Amino acid sequence: MFVRKNNPLWRASDRVEAGMLLGLFVLFLLGGPVLAWWAAGGAYDSATAEAMRDRRNAFQVSAELTSVPPSLTGEAAGGTAAPTPGTAQAKWIAPDGTRRAGEVGVAPTQRAGERMTIWVTRSGQQREAPSDHHPVAKAGLVAVVMIALAAAALNGTRKIGLILLDRHRAKAWQQEWLEVGPRWSRDLRS
Repeated sequence: MFVRKNNPLWRASDRVEAGMLLGLFVLFLLGGPVLAWWAAGGAYDSATAEAMRDRRNAFQVSAELTSVPPSLTGEAAGGTAAPTPGTAQAKWIAPDGTRRAGEVGVAPTQRAGERMTIWVTRSGQQREAPSDHHPVAKAGLVAVVMIALAAAALNGTRKIGLILLDRHRAKAWQQEWLEVGPRWSRDLRS
């Protein structure tokens, strides 16, 4: 597409296309990293804040089993019982000092009186363990996605520009052919 500018066959629309492609390429090279940096920074800050919030509201406490887990066994190879996880009653002391009790997930091999670690909220309500937050990985993924989206958007802009230029070229070619065609044609119908 980039030819010598003194080429007589290089139309104005060709120069517009070359300028458009060069402009989009420069925009991608300059704007893509800035957009990725901005989006990745926001994702990193968001993931870090979420991890901190999660850590502030999750506490590990020791719970004592107060009941035997119900027998939820199945048959394993050789006719022996295979243990499957179940639930049992347990008691624990919440981070605010109140005594709590409730069902906890246990293995069938655990017995009453055994201690286990569970995750609770500040008020002592049982909760899931905090999820593993990886802010750097999340930020990297967001940066890659933003670069891909920027490339897709600029490619779409390029395609739209080329469609418009091709329409313009077709109209110009048709107009020029209407002027030159009768002189080249031996069609005597006109």
